Amino acid sequence: MFIIIVEWLKAHQIEMGFFRLLEYPIFRLLMALGTSMGFTLIWGFKIIVFLYKKRMKDTSGDFLDIAATGKKGTPTGGGLMILLFTSLSVLLWGDFSSPFLFALLFGMLSMGLTGFIDDYLKVRFKSSLYGMSRKMKTLFQFIFILPFLWFFLSKSSPIPADIQCVVYLPFHKNPVFDLHPWLFSLFFIVAMYAICNSVNITDGKDGLSAGTTSVSLAVFAVFAFVIGRVDTADFLIFPHVEGAIEISVFLAALIGGIAGFLWYNAYPAEVFMGDTGSLAIGMAAGLSVFFIKQEMLFPIVGGVFVVHNFTSLVQDYYLRKKGRRFFHRAPFHHELTHMGMAEPKVAVRLWIVSFVLAVIGLLSLKIR
Repeated sequence: MFIIIVEWLKAHQIEMGFFRLLEYPIFRLLMALGTSMGFTLIWGFKIIVFLYKKRMKDTSGDFLDIAATGKKGTPTGGGLMILLFTSLSVLLWGDFSSPFLFALLFGMLSMGLTGFIDDYLKVRFKSSLYGMSRKMKTLFQFIFILPFLWFFLSKSSPIPADIQCVVYLPFHKNPVFDLHPWLFSLFFIVAMYAICNSVNITDGKDGLSAGTTSVSLAVFAVFAFVIGRVDTADFLIFPHVEGAIEISVFLAALIGGIAGFLWYNAYPAEVFMGDTGSLAIGMAAGLSVFFIKQEMLFPIVGGVFVVHNFTSLVQDYYLRKKGRRFFHRAPFHHELTHMGMAEPKVAVRLWIVSFVLAVIGLLSLKIR
């Protein structure tokens, strides 16, 4: 919205004054972060009260977790505040001449809708076992992922045609794989589905998902800022993607919204993110790494999510095929609590792990 004011002032040759700052992406990035965080901190409690009045209360189905019973009744669906205030911040500070902003907003909100339906059904039938079926949730995810495959590979795509199907590896200057469009399409769909669900699976302890996603998204925002500028992209030998700098503005707004949410979600949580938030954040993270052509950065920076997804898949396989558990508990954070680690310590230690992985990811900016 503010960018429109700048364009109007320029068109009428009026002195811009303060609005000149809006020409600097780093200023808009910081303001987007501060705005979404401020909105969430100030108005977040009202959303918690709204969820409580609408009886959107947690209905844990984790029968093996003694502590889970103490969480029943806590409002869920708190991801609504993240989506609402992130969207408002992006509308204020984003430059919508970049198609990436429309894509990221639509992707985040559409997957958030899927998560909200799941959260609502769990509350409606008073059990986490009666949300959307796995098949139905997967169908919804594919429905919302497929349009972005077209957006990515179409002739009008903002991604340069010569790098659309190329895969870069961290710490390598040159592309490692140049995939056939059909093979890249399969890679895109599988990777996006995995990323969305890995963030969703990690959301199981107070503050865990909010803390880890904030750290990971910050790294992706740095890469988007670098790749979106011609000078920094050339200097660090990255493929330049025109308009990608707006991805960093979007991610900053999302980080601010998550950080504000963490104020209420830290142990003991006053509200849970629910699938409303976790699926939406996963979608935003997945689209971001694909748009900046750093798809393989996620397994490093998002290592905590990868481990959670892996342990959940292994546990599911053993239960279905062999009728027994491979781990005592799954996903990974439940295994840690089963081993006797306190819930706040689980969250903080995994935050630290995420920070270390983030530093490794940032090193790949220069060590290549």
